[in-house]
Amino acid sequence: MSNKNQNPIRKRIVVKAECFFSSPALIGSGLDEHTDSDILRSDNQAFLPGSTAAGVLRSISGIEGLFGNKGISPLWVYDTELIDSDGNTAKIIELDGVAIDSDNKVALDNKKYDYEAVDAETKFTLRFLLTIRKNDSSKGYEKMLDKLNGALKSGSIAFGAKTRRGFGLVQCTGIKKREFVLEQGCTDALKQWIGFDWKSEDGWADADIPEYTGNLSEIKAKLTLDGSIMIRDTRNIFEEKLKSGDTADTPDYKHLSIGGKPVILGTSWAGAFRSGLYRLLKNKYPEDIVNEYINEVFGHVTEPDNDESAKSEPSKVVFDASFLSAADESVDGYRMLTRVKIDRFTGGAADGALFSEMPWYGGQTEIKIRYEKGRDDIRELILLGLDAVDKGIIQIGGEASVGRGFFKVGEVDGGSDALSGEKQELRKELEKRKKAGESSEN
Repeated sequence: MSNKNQNPIRKRIVVKAECFFSSPALIGSGLDEHTDSDILRSDNQAFLPGSTAAGVLRSISGIEGLFGNKGISPLWVYDTELIDSDGNTAKIIELDGVAIDSDNKVALDNKKYDYEAVDAETKFTLRFLLTIRKNDSSKGYEKMLDKLNGALKSGSIAFGAKTRRGFGLVQCTGIKKREFVLEQGCTDALKQWIGFDWKSEDGWADADIPEYTGNLSEIKAKLTLDGSIMIRDTRNIFEEKLKSGDTADTPDYKHLSIGGKPVILGTSWAGAFRSGLYRLLKNKYPEDIVNEYINEVFGHVTEPDNDESAKSEPSKVVFDASFLSAADESVDGYRMLTRVKIDRFTGGAADGALFSEMPWYGGQTEIKIRYEKGRDDIRELILLGLDAVDKGIIQIGGEASVGRGFFKVGEVDGGSDALSGEKQELRKELEKRKKAGESSEN
């Protein structure tokens, strides 16, 4: 009996992609030592497990074969350390979240939570090793690898939790590869492979980057803030001053910022659109039909009961984080304000109710919303939401009662055929669901 390998390795391809997170990333550990959801650490260093990256990349249509079906995966994805722009350990930030009642925009009882996130601008290097054997020549692994590279370069890939709310979005600044052809007699290639070092700059070439369109369509809209906005942050205010004990100019809370930049997270956009559209649609259609449709589009988690565990339905829309910028730095930006609660009976200041805050005033931002291709009803639903934002029906953040969170919508890319136009596909979808509900009752 021959011991000769019947399916020897014929080629190895290594790829390294220099990347960074353009939005905070939730690489959760499942622990709650610091917050309700902590970041994964090893020796107090945040890192991205290869299993996490592989799980996301495997979902890219057309490359499933790279990750093995029944046998060993031909593609290896390595763990990678996360570092800041100076090469130090990645910065971990803490954020707050809360579930909002769709009817009145108030926080639901016992739905407040906090979580850790890896800060935006965190850098990392993704590393892949593709092993091609003699019998793999017809499987198209190299084309699959090119498609994976294209998906990474497209900026549409995200790692971690809450990726459909704009967290963990990956941007790649460069992707390089190196090939080792290990045909019989190629001793030089074998020596190079044996001596291969990921950190060496020798032998690398730019990877093939085909265009990647994915399975999502996109709408982008430019918005101008009409007044001020407040999404409260009490955790990350003037960190250095707090550490030094100098809190003279520190407010009780300020509008949320990440890396010093004022931001509206995807969770805030999604929550505002979800509750606003629910209120609009339930005036025209049965509440149960609207509730079912909104849950399908924006995602939903069912409460566990005695017989079944909780079930989740992923969102069919993706809201990216939006950073605010000053159009006129002489008037736009953070402002320190002092406010006081008034006693309704005396008309005077309530005891102990003096507080200071820092809303963000003026400026502009861009919202990017992606949705499932072929779902024109969802596209029209998003346009309806943008129209409601423009008309002041949907506000973003808190303190709307004092005029905060109002935006005017300007240029709309991917949906400029009038925000207030007829939403025929949305109407057809809801009417179809309404008729189906009436038929089931009869």
